[in-house]
Amino acid sequence: MEIQIKGTAYNIRYTIRAMFVFEQITGKIFRLENLTDYYLFYYSLLVANNSDLQMTFEDFINECDDEPALVIQLQEFLSKEMEKQSAFISDTVDSKKK
Repeated sequence: MEIQIKGTAYNIRYTIRAMFVFEQITGKIFRLENLTDYYLFYYSLLVANNSDLQMTFEDFINECDDEPALVIQLQEFLSKEMEKQSAFISDTVDSKKK
């Protein structure tokens, strides 16, 4: 998926690398438990998939405040990706039971 922030296109993908970035930033195991975790993960998606990113977390939060549509895009993206992940896990568990 691609998102626009201040006229610049950024790639967003749900990847292991994004989870690693989240863990490096937070110093804790990847788990989305509160609002801060979600915003840190949104930022991690940017960092992990855009090697030339020059945006700080502070800049990112400012953009989220200024452009609520950006947050909605990220929420919808993450929701769809989590649905895919849970379907995959469910399929894997079901196939092991057979």
